[in-house]
Amino acid sequence: MPTITCAGPGTAPSGLGVVDERGDVLPVVREILRICAAQQLVVHTGHASAEQALALIAAAREEGCERIVVTHAQFDVVDMSEAQMKEAAALGAKMELCALGILVGPDAPLEWMRHSPRIFVLGTDLGQSGNPTPADGLQMFVAGLQGAGVSREQIETMGREVPGALLMG
Repeated sequence: MPTITCAGPGTAPSGLGVVDERGDVLPVVREILRICAAQQLVVHTGHASAEQALALIAAAREEGCERIVVTHAQFDVVDMSEAQMKEAAALGAKMELCALGILVGPDAPLEWMRHSPRIFVLGTDLGQSGNPTPADGLQMFVAGLQGAGVSREQIETMGREVPGALLMG
């Protein structure tokens, strides 16, 4: 689903919509979800708000999608609460947690990331000019997770097993 061009709260004042004014998933989005289901693709919610993402997840399940990821659920652009993440997980979605989250806050290397609160999340969401490379960011992220007491087994599950299952079915 759309990221920076996603219409709705927190992202773009206008852009690509995924739900109508009542919060119902648009017919064109359902058509895309049916294609994703037929091709066994991973559906990412993009920069849809938490409410929009939950509607997308429910529609994806209805259309036969089994591989669903909430794109950086904790970032302010999506801003899912713990209860909403649990609801998304109950619908079968996985939460994407990104290394980019450790590079936000007042000391962020990029100006546009300095307003965001510091959060600690897995994946990278890196590749921007001026930030570390995805490989370097992932190494920093894993080191931070280990420093916070996350076990190697848990890191391998989040960083290898779950993504591998999403890709391979």
